[in-house]
Amino acid sequence: NPVASNVIKIIESKGLKQRVIAEKANMTAQALCDILNGRRILKVSEVNNLAKSLCVEVNDLFKTE
Repeated sequence: NPVASNVIKIIESKGLKQRVIAEKANMTAQALCDILNGRRILKVSEVNNLAKSLCVEVNDLFKTE
């Protein structure tokens, strides 16, 4: 899942905590964990909040390299 991989890379590169990002994105820590581990699909309605909580553009979440 490229989105989950990108979110993990952004979190690690910025030295952030998943729990804090989840709170800022208006989701539970468990929901974010499930998304990052492929147990849950990121909803379209959550994409903007997640990008804002990471201080990145939505496009950055979907980049493939």
